[in-house]
Amino acid sequence: MSLHAACRLPFLHPTAYRSLTTSSRCLKGNTRKPRLTASGMGVISEKSKEKRDSARQLLATTNRTKWEDTNRKIAALTGKLPTTNVYLAANFEQRQFLLAEAAECLREAAQPEMFNCLQNPLRAKFTLNMRTKKKTKFLQKFEGHVVLPHLLDFLPKSRVIALCKDADDAALAVEAGAVHAGGTELFTRLENGSVHWEEYDTVVAHTDWEPTLKKLRHVLKDRLPTMRNGRIGSDVLTLVTTHSVGISMESTALEGVPEIAFLDVIIGQLAWDTTRLETNMQAYFDTIQSNKSSRVSGNAVLSVELYCPPTGERFPIDLTPYLPVSGSAEISTADDENLEEEMVLTQNDEFNQALTA
Repeated sequence: MSLHAACRLPFLHPTAYRSLTTSSRCLKGNTRKPRLTASGMGVISEKSKEKRDSARQLLATTNRTKWEDTNRKIAALTGKLPTTNVYLAANFEQRQFLLAEAAECLREAAQPEMFNCLQNPLRAKFTLNMRTKKKTKFLQKFEGHVVLPHLLDFLPKSRVIALCKDADDAALAVEAGAVHAGGTELFTRLENGSVHWEEYDTVVAHTDWEPTLKKLRHVLKDRLPTMRNGRIGSDVLTLVTTHSVGISMESTALEGVPEIAFLDVIIGQLAWDTTRLETNMQAYFDTIQSNKSSRVSGNAVLSVELYCPPTGERFPIDLTPYLPVSGSAEISTADDENLEEEMVLTQNDEFNQALTA
């Protein structure tokens, strides 16, 4: 090799070899080899922790102030109704729309001449009540699963892995829509990371697997099936069908306001007829009510807003058609009906007596 060719070779500093051997690389079992660092590197300083905590505290204080101001404004405007057809909505009590009315208003803005989004998902934002019977205690999160009467076929199905009792159930689970189904072999593959977490969305299991599922906690994390989230049962086929076409619901908290939580769901497409939208909305309400904790004080749902991006309009929905009638209301209604029947009978008796006379 000539001297000129040798001069053109790249020169590697000794530290370059060290960076090649100590760089992080992804191993086969979905585990990452940690990067070798000097002592003290990668440790969060106290100053960084203080900045992060102060920013979080500022966000919580801001959210709390906005929420309290909104509640005071709503209370001040309660009962204040407009007397004309033209008025400023911010100065009067907020109107509650029926779902049919709100959907029709959104369709007007979604026409092809405007936003052209009639096929977009119609979303509902639930504000959930997280208060308990103890004033200082609040629920942390709401979780649930629902199979809507009218399936959301325009959304991709959830990819489900099924841990079955035997080989026959595994074959039936695959036919029902599971991406992977099996027993001990599949459990081992999940445990050592051979099945990548991007290959599935949900894991369901037979009740026989409940004692050993704790070994998968570090791998599955929030996808770990439990009796509480409804992913463990004796009928694996039903679990696969339910979680592949159903909708998983999980609330999000508002920092600084533990009294409420938000739940954002899709009830259908904006172009759907009102009957299908009403049925799906009722299914969401029934699921939330059935999964309501016994510690919750009052109704589980405080308010619902209907919207359809990219339109910026949001319509508050009247909850009366969806909330269950309380026992006291039913009793008072029955008493009113009995009172009306007694009044009718009394009037008929008086009328008959007058005819006889």
